[in-house]
Amino acid sequence: MKKLWTLLCAIVLLACTKNVQEPVQSTQLLPAPPPAVTKTTSKKIFIHWMPWFETPASRGAWGYHWKMNTQNPDVIVNGKRQIAAYYYPKTGPYASADADIIEYQLLLMKYAGADGVFIDWPGTRVRYDYPDNLANSNALIAKLNAVGLQFSIVHEDRNWDPGMASNANGDFVYMQNNYFNQSNYLRWNNAPVVLNFGPITFHQPSEWNTMLNGINPRPKIWPLYGFTNEVGASNVGGEFPWIYQQHPNVVDAYYAQAASFAWPMGVVYPGFNSFYAAGGAAGPTWQIAHNGTSTFSTMLDKALNSSVGIIQFATWNDYGEGTMIEPTEEFGYSFLTTMQQKLGVSFGQHDLEVIFRLYQYRKQYAGNSGVQSQLNQVFTYLVNLQVSNAESLLNTISGNPGNPGNPSTGVYIKNRWLNTYLYDDNGTVKYSTGNTGDKYKWVQETVNGHTRFKNVASNNYLNIEHLYSYVECSNVPNTFWSSYWAVETYSGYKRLRNEWQNTFINLENQSGNAQCTNVPNFFESGHWTIQ
Repeated sequence: MKKLWTLLCAIVLLACTKNVQEPVQSTQLLPAPPPAVTKTTSKKIFIHWMPWFETPASRGAWGYHWKMNTQNPDVIVNGKRQIAAYYYPKTGPYASADADIIEYQLLLMKYAGADGVFIDWPGTRVRYDYPDNLANSNALIAKLNAVGLQFSIVHEDRNWDPGMASNANGDFVYMQNNYFNQSNYLRWNNAPVVLNFGPITFHQPSEWNTMLNGINPRPKIWPLYGFTNEVGASNVGGEFPWIYQQHPNVVDAYYAQAASFAWPMGVVYPGFNSFYAAGGAAGPTWQIAHNGTSTFSTMLDKALNSSVGIIQFATWNDYGEGTMIEPTEEFGYSFLTTMQQKLGVSFGQHDLEVIFRLYQYRKQYAGNSGVQSQLNQVFTYLVNLQVSNAESLLNTISGNPGNPGNPSTGVYIKNRWLNTYLYDDNGTVKYSTGNTGDKYKWVQETVNGHTRFKNVASNNYLNIEHLYSYVECSNVPNTFWSSYWAVETYSGYKRLRNEWQNTFINLENQSGNAQCTNVPNFFESGHWTIQ
């Protein structure tokens, strides 16, 4: 039984500057935590999460981990951005602090059987993108209690230089003041658990004594397998294995002696296929074949059959190394459904798809406060494991008058200026004052978090794939950005912006065909009513 929640340290982030100011303390009493997902295994399940992804919307430019040194996510081919990875997230590339992404990721983790998150934590040093990563980590932490998940820090001492152990003490002071006092922080024998991905910089117990000096409660450190002597036995609570080139020999060796550790920790990963060489970046280039879900399944079986008390899934989203288990275009939900099956979770892929649908609606109805309020209720249903209620409410949202798009009958797209309706004429989108017949009707769909319009008569999609002088209606794959439309509001009307070219559907030239060009936002030729 979990303890009653106490006071949460509310993390205040400055969205634009993402500085590292200490969160402001809150005196608000939290409600009781939501129920945990029931599993047949008694082992704790934690997922290793990376906080380092940025987009132009979050930072003004694409972050390094989406582009490395050779890729440009602004380049779109077959509907996919050019990113520094061999695998493509189901949501498309995202910002780590995006509230909708965090909600989506944490719900998926919960329904896959996770108890908590290991956060690859950058520390407090103001250098490179570390402050952004810290702010992103805090954004995730602020949502964990609402979902009912625990967390622990994976400390990166590599972010400090040799001789800076006293400076690195500030990392632990920050953890003490902002994390260790939270009721959902992971503890072992009442000591906060801190993993260390190394040590990389500080290899003497005396340095670790300096870093931990004055910290209360004093944490126990879990370094990588074989590094207890560098941290000091009195500071260590255990060791954890990772992903090694000598797969699976090193992990097998760890399991053979796991019983000698106070709290042994297993590891599960799907494979290893780094993009470093292709991205012009430094890093390992060896591989561990994914073989579908075979490697993942085998490593999970090993962990479950071992004597470890906690299992770390490595990783949720390290795309650069190809170790991600979150849903992708290539693997779908397969890693998460494998977890569900082997951990004895009663939920399945359909439940994960409902969570993705919530994410899609968050994006589709951004700025619509009424719908967002309903989606908040969907989230509440999901964290309380009431999937049928969540799905029923989503179905209501998709069909109500405030949300265009009836799945069975479609909608009309009417121009403000000419009072005409768009229709499909054998692949060319034209307009007319009449609106008789299914060729004038469009079904508004959401795919991959984006909006598409399907013609009821032809079952083809509104798009500008060939960049003709007119808007097309043809059968294009659902990954093609040429068929993705942002429905924006201006002066009570809608503007339909193509997400590929950032141009707008309009009738400015009065040629008989709809066009998609750059027109000022006040031009009525580009204003539409979706009825």
